[in-house]
Amino acid sequence: MLHTKPVPLNVNPNDTTGNTWTLPDGALVRIGKGYKDNHLNSRIVLSPDYTYFVVGTSIGIWWYEISTMTPIALWETKRGNIKALDISPDGKLVAITNWDGILKIKDIESNDIITQKESTVERNLYTHIAFSPDSECIALANENGVIEIVEVQSGSSIAQMDRSSQEEHTGPISQLKFSPDGQYIAATALRQTHLWNPNTGTKIVSSEGTNFTFSLDSRLLIYENLIRIPNTTPPRSAKTVSIWDIELDKLIRTFSEHYYIHKTTAISPCNKFITMVDIDRGMHTWDIKTGVLKDTYKDFNQSWVKPHYLADGSLLATVFTQETIEVRNVKQNEILHTFEKKVDSIGYNWFSKCPEILIAHSLTRPEETSDKRHTFASLYDPACLPNSVSYSTDGKTLAIQGYSKGIVLWDMKSRQTYKELVNNELVAAFTYLICGNILAISSYRDLNTGRDIYRVWNIGNTSEDVIAEFSPTIELGRRTFAFMDSKIAFGGKSGSLYLWDPKHDIEPNSLIGHSEHIWSLAFSPDGKKLFSGSSDKTVRSWDVESCKELDRLPVEFTTNSLAHSPCGGMIAGGMLNQIRLWCAEKLTLIQTIPHSEDNKRPFALEFSPCGRYLASGTWWQKGMEKMAIYIWDVETGENITTFYGHTSDIQTLTYSPDGTLLVSGGFDGTLLIWDMKPYLNF
Repeated sequence: MLHTKPVPLNVNPNDTTGNTWTLPDGALVRIGKGYKDNHLNSRIVLSPDYTYFVVGTSIGIWWYEISTMTPIALWETKRGNIKALDISPDGKLVAITNWDGILKIKDIESNDIITQKESTVERNLYTHIAFSPDSECIALANENGVIEIVEVQSGSSIAQMDRSSQEEHTGPISQLKFSPDGQYIAATALRQTHLWNPNTGTKIVSSEGTNFTFSLDSRLLIYENLIRIPNTTPPRSAKTVSIWDIELDKLIRTFSEHYYIHKTTAISPCNKFITMVDIDRGMHTWDIKTGVLKDTYKDFNQSWVKPHYLADGSLLATVFTQETIEVRNVKQNEILHTFEKKVDSIGYNWFSKCPEILIAHSLTRPEETSDKRHTFASLYDPACLPNSVSYSTDGKTLAIQGYSKGIVLWDMKSRQTYKELVNNELVAAFTYLICGNILAISSYRDLNTGRDIYRVWNIGNTSEDVIAEFSPTIELGRRTFAFMDSKIAFGGKSGSLYLWDPKHDIEPNSLIGHSEHIWSLAFSPDGKKLFSGSSDKTVRSWDVESCKELDRLPVEFTTNSLAHSPCGGMIAGGMLNQIRLWCAEKLTLIQTIPHSEDNKRPFALEFSPCGRYLASGTWWQKGMEKMAIYIWDVETGENITTFYGHTSDIQTLTYSPDGTLLVSGGFDGTLLIWDMKPYLNF
């Protein structure tokens, strides 16, 4: 097999992390690789020769070398927002689709476009791609569940499988794959797996089941059947595994002797054995023809395990323990390699979705001893969801909301992640306190009552303490929290508004007035007032001590964001087509900053520490390639400068304590740190 290598586009040889590759003008560094978890299984692919892997993210496609686990190229940065990708079996081509509905098939060595195709139906995006074994065709699945077979060189359509007009079970495709001999194409939608002839589009069979795989001889189709384990509280999900003989057109075996774990099935290259992991983390190998249990392996200590067969029939497993990920030879019970696990890093998330990356790395380094622990510092970038970002008071540390759980601390000097906090908690919001601790709110769902439980944390250098807990009767907004010292304000979707000082109040105090969803909250700098914006088209100010409404300002649009100036005299509100500046004392209008139709949703706001400037960030709308961050002179309303960098909604803006840096967090899963020094008058 040819060892094709991707052309090294956008590489900075002095930066092996990729954090400064293709930065937009004005940016100093990027935190995060644009990780998004949605359908990631369709956006991470190993090369056929196991020399590199590629990941499609919100900012482009990252190519990584398997042997070193370092980035070697970054493609498709102009638009990013990768929806799906695949590498051809001959290793020469890569197929890419994005959120604009555009398909590109490119030559890997040159980045030249072989074929480009655009979805003809608006917002009907291509969600999955699969190359045929001969690399001459690709299968495309769109959001309506329609599958199309397209010739690579010409882009012409060969066949189409429109399941929605034939089946009761409609829905988007979750898996798409050719059989190894190319004679079949299979897809899963909802809880059904369908099999077609890719040359004619003729349906062969439909079966109840998900997460399918083919045997190497293409004769067997193996799929899972999701079930609920009876008499368990709370109900536990599991699966049985079925095998369909395509040639005989019948179900030949169902393994239901144990309750198995989702996505843990492997079939041997000789097609004689199937290996699965049960709900208690035991691994079982069965004879497919006879249905007889052949081997059982149980030395995994309740870790998450996934089996893998090599071409020579060797059975390996990736074992996710509390602190590490191991690659083991199962039959010999030998640890081949150990990898350090950084929860909520891009490496951990990519390995979780595609453990075959670690198998491939182990195969490239067979000489290394099993006790050598790999750290992969190049994969420690946080997989972040930057809805909440906060600077430490000394400006040395940036706290970032993790993608799934916890808070990630980023050292500004070394430009590295150095610590994770409350990493088992789903964090909703947080802030640095003057004392240097972090005040945070996390939540979890009580399975017995079905209600959300919120915890308040005081996090120090050596302690993580829950200082209060509450269960609201209303559903809170996703990001509607505000902090002032130890006080917390939070809003609900029904218009309920609460103010709480966990140090002194047993229960939150209710602020009565709003009638609809509360979108934005902001405290005055002295902590005496709270401002709120709601779908009821009012902005209100509240007395923090008495919890009474002070003023009410009717507005034409919902105020989606609020920010208070550091001097205390002004409050800014972001709404459709404009930003308004009001007198904080009387809620009278000072100035309106209009926005064009191209950037009409300025829903992230932040004043500079000096109070002279206001930063605003826009949300995505059709036709936008990069979101705008405007810097405004507060006195004149003049646009000082504009930054363009994020590929999707700007969620948060935060200045460093000295005002020389601006951090923007995007829905694209990245943070950008912008240099403000050229635009400030010191």
